Amino acid sequence: MDVISTFFYNYIWCPPFLGSLIANLATSFIFLFALLFLFRPTIRISPHIATISREEANGIPGGRIYVFKIVNKSFFRAFDLKLEVSQKMSIQAPEGKKNKRTIPLNLVKASYNHIPPYWYIGETDYAIQFITTDDVRNILSTNQHAHIELIVICKHGLTGLGSVFVKNYSVHDIQEGTFKSGNTFKMV
Repeated sequence: MDVISTFFYNYIWCPPFLGSLIANLATSFIFLFALLFLFRPTIRISPHIATISREEANGIPGGRIYVFKIVNKSFFRAFDLKLEVSQKMSIQAPEGKKNKRTIPLNLVKASYNHIPPYWYIGETDYAIQFITTDDVRNILSTNQHAHIELIVICKHGLTGLGSVFVKNYSVHDIQEGTFKSGNTFKMV
């Protein structure tokens, strides 16, 4: 028994072994968190909803369209992009608590295979605008407890790690006009 304890004391629990063990664990920990935080998609969502008449947009008379915009700010592509827009409202539940009711809104196109990276040279394909024909202003005006929720789900082009981005809008976030091209959320 004395031989085993001497071996552990001299070769396993000696300061060089413990120092290298602690250094290796710290390096692995830093690498893991760098991978988990730096290699995820970075999507920016517009703080406003743009609205224009259908006739201005594509010559079809009647109604309005509402436009949301996102920008891929990553240095890598984003894959499997899925977009969800829904109306959320608080509903009084028993015992004085509140529940959230979700009513999905229709998008003209709700999924994309990929978005190019932010540094993409040429076109501004890293910025995407998507449209709903549902009357968002009326939905938000008729119920003061309602808001519109935009959910963007995508994966990082290099690691495949996914991220979910959420943005809530109220009636005050709707602006007349169209978004400028590129990485700006300014409107004209």
